[in-house]
Amino acid sequence: MQFIMTFSNNETVTFSETDLLHAWKNDTTYLNVGDDQAFYLDEIFNGSYQDAIATSSEQQLAKERPILALAGLFADADWLTFETNPDKYYQTKAIVSLTTKD
Repeated sequence: MQFIMTFSNNETVTFSETDLLHAWKNDTTYLNVGDDQAFYLDEIFNGSYQDAIATSSEQQLAKERPILALAGLFADADWLTFETNPDKYYQTKAIVSLTTKD
């Protein structure tokens, strides 16, 4: 199975259920540290779609509706990277659609 993400600039990214991706969340803990003004990203997921559904509490539902596991992950993440191109970051709030292709 393949997934197709379309972004607000009409760029599309196609990836398979075995491609490795990384999901990142903005780390705002510095706001509570005082003068430390560094900004960081925390990795909240590292794996493939198969890994995502394996850790899902709703595994059967995720298998029946595969978009659910990824949509939930992308909704929680701020940024995505793929193992094949780790220096390109995609901002998740720019995703306008997520579909599957067999």
